Amino acid sequence: MCMAMTTTVRHHSSVDLHHACNVEASLVTTEHATEVYLRLAPVASATSQNACKIQARVLYDALDEVLHGLSSGADHVMIEKAFFRNLPGDHGDFDDVRREFYRKRGLVGDNLPAITCLGQPPCRRGVDVEMQIYAIIPDSPDAVNVVPLPSPREEISIKLVEIGRARHLFINNATGRPENGEASGFRAQCDCMFRMVRDTLATQGASFANVLRTWIHLADIGADYAELNSSRNTFFAEEKIDRLPASTAVGALTQPATARCSLDVYALLNPEIAEIEVMAAPTLNEASEYGSAFSRGMKMTLSESTYLFVAATPGVNEKGETVREDDARAQMERMLLNIEELLRAQGASWSDLTQAVTYLRSPEDLELFEELCTQRGIEDVPHSIVCADFCRPGFVSEMEVVAVVPSP
Repeated sequence: MCMAMTTTVRHHSSVDLHHACNVEASLVTTEHATEVYLRLAPVASATSQNACKIQARVLYDALDEVLHGLSSGADHVMIEKAFFRNLPGDHGDFDDVRREFYRKRGLVGDNLPAITCLGQPPCRRGVDVEMQIYAIIPDSPDAVNVVPLPSPREEISIKLVEIGRARHLFINNATGRPENGEASGFRAQCDCMFRMVRDTLATQGASFANVLRTWIHLADIGADYAELNSSRNTFFAEEKIDRLPASTAVGALTQPATARCSLDVYALLNPEIAEIEVMAAPTLNEASEYGSAFSRGMKMTLSESTYLFVAATPGVNEKGETVREDDARAQMERMLLNIEELLRAQGASWSDLTQAVTYLRSPEDLELFEELCTQRGIEDVPHSIVCADFCRPGFVSEMEVVAVVPSP
């Protein structure tokens, strides 16, 4: 049996004479396919009236260049996540560029990659939109099977991806936005959002117990986080969910604008082929102890690769208390220590990361955070750093990561 191999690449891609793109890539090679994790971000430049449209073209030109270099194509892109400085103003231009890129390559409608667009401004100045991308390049024509599934709403993307024996389900941008006279309050939307994902899972003979990772985005997290916890706790109790998924819950505008919350989900539809374990660390307590129904991380061991999904992790201590609200460095160092300990408990380290997203309350903390990352060797991983609001006003940052190591 082949052992999984992870490689990380970082380069500066000059996609035209006037604009360029930073590209960070991690490749995980297994018996069936090469999994590609990308971060694409335009080189910061002076803004203009059409900055986002110009930058979107730069991103997709760079994506085309990367895929060509991997002897791959646009049809191998599974998931896209785009971070916008001005989502309401720029989404239309971005969507036009995106659809044109894929249309020219024969991909339209449900055959486009699943996507989530978020109003979380990139912290680096001059960047109006950046992307994280997950692609799968099969080793042979029948090694990977991708099935786009019918969506209950236009903005929701659903992909069933079969790699070898594993059946993965990705649901992106599930919203409970009001339609046909439905209630528009946050709780009504949140309840609807969870039910919609549950019903989608049921079409595949699965339930929310199959979900290993969730990402929840709230347009006003300060006002609505407590209600999210109430909705989620009630839903999990009704569904008898004992193993809580790893999760991110941060502030972000979503698309469409009438949605006050959105949910991304990853589920393994045939968990009997894997070993699944909740991750823990001595520096952290369980989030459920203070009313939030999620795990600090989830470990999924398949035949070749072990995937570590670390939830969005803040600078809290083993009692769940915020560390040094008045000291950004101390709080970030605790955040990084918490993640390091979660990885260490599974025999992994920073060098095993394939992808990361860090959320900062203030872009003024970017330089400090990058300094701390450099000290730990976190430089080459595809790593988006964006601005977001948090469930606690004292938080300065949260970080989520994916790590992949060879299975024992």
